[in-house]
Amino acid sequence: MATRREIVIGLVALAAAYRLYRAQPAGGSGGAAVEPATGIAFPRTLRTDGKALTLLGVGVRTKFVVNVYAAAFYADAGLSRAALAPFKGVPVSKLASEPRLFAALSESPTTKQVVLTFARAVGAQKIAEALSAVPGASAKARAELEACIVSKRGDLRRGDQLVLNWRGRDGVSVRDGAGGAALCAFRDRSLAAGLLAMYLGGEAVSPKLKASIAAGVLEL
Repeated sequence: MATRREIVIGLVALAAAYRLYRAQPAGGSGGAAVEPATGIAFPRTLRTDGKALTLLGVGVRTKFVVNVYAAAFYADAGLSRAALAPFKGVPVSKLASEPRLFAALSESPTTKQVVLTFARAVGAQKIAEALSAVPGASAKARAELEACIVSKRGDLRRGDQLVLNWRGRDGVSVRDGAGGAALCAFRDRSLAAGLLAMYLGGEAVSPKLKASIAAGVLEL
């Protein structure tokens, strides 16, 4: 039978291994991070409008137990460090459920980007309705966002990407793939904040993305 000391040592080792595992934003090596539920890979860094963005986390959007898309959250790492400095040293297990962390990310004027890579085919109308269901945004802004996706992007096939890009607190654009051209752009704080809340808010569509972001914050 193991002694008390051996049990304690074993638990400490297990906790260390768990922290090491959770401290990675996703599986994979080299220049890519893999979202485990879908197997979809994302680059650790990318450039948008001349800005270098760093991957902070990946997750999956599931609907009725079906994996719809993998999501990757990117931010300007240099500017994000200042906003995230108060959380340095906080265990990742606590960060994942710390609303102040995600509020700091949301309110930071840094460039932020969510890349959605689809794991299955989705009709344009369905994804447009899902993304335009933004609480707090005006009916006009929601209608314009829905029309943009339906008329300018169309149906999404497996492997296709749709990108949401935030600049400052008021600006948000929809792009056709990472590094692709903007399909539409909005200067609307309520719409920008509402879309961001879909991924960073208390009722986020992918809790796994938030947990992964918390781990990625520690790597900054």
